[in-house]
Amino acid sequence: MKFLHLLAATLLAVLVPAQGNTTSGAPDGAVEATLAPSSEVITPNTVFQLKLSVKFRQAVKMPATLLGGHRLQTFLDGAEDQELVEAVDGTVAIAAGTELTRVVDIDPGKHWPDGQLADKGVLGFEWVGIAGAQATVRVVPDQTDLDVDALDLTRTKVRLVTSRGEMVVSFRPDKAPNHVRNFIKLSKEGFYNGTRFHRIIRNFMIQGGCPNTKRGVEGIPGTGSPGYTVDAEFNDIKHVRGILSMARSNDPNSAGSQFFLMHGAAPGLDGKYSAFGQVESGLDVLDAIADTRVQPAPNRELSMPAEDVWLYAAVVEPVYK
Repeated sequence: MKFLHLLAATLLAVLVPAQGNTTSGAPDGAVEATLAPSSEVITPNTVFQLKLSVKFRQAVKMPATLLGGHRLQTFLDGAEDQELVEAVDGTVAIAAGTELTRVVDIDPGKHWPDGQLADKGVLGFEWVGIAGAQATVRVVPDQTDLDVDALDLTRTKVRLVTSRGEMVVSFRPDKAPNHVRNFIKLSKEGFYNGTRFHRIIRNFMIQGGCPNTKRGVEGIPGTGSPGYTVDAEFNDIKHVRGILSMARSNDPNSAGSQFFLMHGAAPGLDGKYSAFGQVESGLDVLDAIADTRVQPAPNRELSMPAEDVWLYAAVVEPVYK
């Protein structure tokens, strides 16, 4: 699968004439719009929403489709553009100071049946008639049917697609087989998709994998789990730069989904946390995340990112036995 860097999900827009309609010569800056997806990452059959928000700084005439129906056009990695049009004829007058929001449901399986999206990297949308009102989503494979038992866990890897770039991690099933299987299981189920790195301490580690960090989910970041725990598999892997290890509470057997990637060395963790893999490529991305500006967390630890650092997707790169 081809991986491309995710473009910005929302872009500032200025109104331009739509095909077949007029905007009565609206001057630059008369209209601002954003088009934002409800999810940064989808599988080929994920139904999601696009939210168009428009602010009118001056009175203009707009295509009536802006208020009812839609005029969406797609641009797709390696494929022809496709129009998703539900047009409404005519124009409507919009008063200065008006703000409107439109939400459109997108069903990729309807428009690209039979797995046509499976090998694509990025699916982009733009609202025809509002130049720059664009949104992109990353398309990742649906791996829910992947059989973990059929994988060679020593050679299988997981690609972590983040808002700072991509890292590829490999595993040590000889040291922590249950943690390796758990991480790959959660990755192939899409559990990590759309989570955030919620704890960052430069020269120490970055921590993620909490479901409470997903958009719209309630709960305190850092307290979420998959609903089960994995018993400790402490071993002799040293917690040095690039090592992948599992977070836990004071209970040694409380690991679930939260993991951390070492940015520096921490000998005090050796033999006390279950290390189970390492970064194969993307250490520069690890550095970029570790360099994120932080602020005090509720517990006063200086570790809470001042801006969102997303784990858009954890995609298994399978190697079979």
